[in-house]
Amino acid sequence: MATYFGTSINESPTIVLPAKEKIEGAQGIALAISDGQLTKPTAGANVIGLSLFTNDETVEAGDYITVQVKDIGKWVAGEEIAVGDELTANADGKAVKAAEGNFITAVALSKATAAGDVIKIQIVKAGYKPAAK
Repeated sequence: MATYFGTSINESPTIVLPAKEKIEGAQGIALAISDGQLTKPTAGANVIGLSLFTNDETVEAGDYITVQVKDIGKWVAGEEIAVGDELTANADGKAVKAAEGNFITAVALSKATAAGDVIKIQIVKAGYKPAAK
C-alpha cells in the first residue's frame, strides 16, 4: 500500500520574494523576477505576477513583497482600458493594452477611464500577442 504525504503542489495564489531594489508605488503593480528577486518589469515582457495592495507603498531593497501569481485580482491601470482587453505591463508595472509582441499577462474584468484607476483582472499568462492577420 502506498504512503501519501499530501499534495506536493503549492495551491496558493501568492508567493513572497525580496525586492531587488527600492520600489516606489509598489502596490498593485506587475513585477518581474531577476536573480531571484522582484523588480519592475520591462514594458511588454513576461512578469511573475501582481504586487498586493497589502504591501507597503515604498519597498526597500531586500524587503519582502507578496505577489499574486494566478486567479482574479486587482491591477493599477496605466491608461484607459475596456472590459475584455488583453493586458501587459508597462515599465512602471501598470496595466496597459497588449500590442503585437507583448506578453499577455491578464484580461480586464472591469474598465479604467484613466491611468491610476484600479481594475479587476484575471491573470491568464497567455503568451506573446501574435501579429494581426
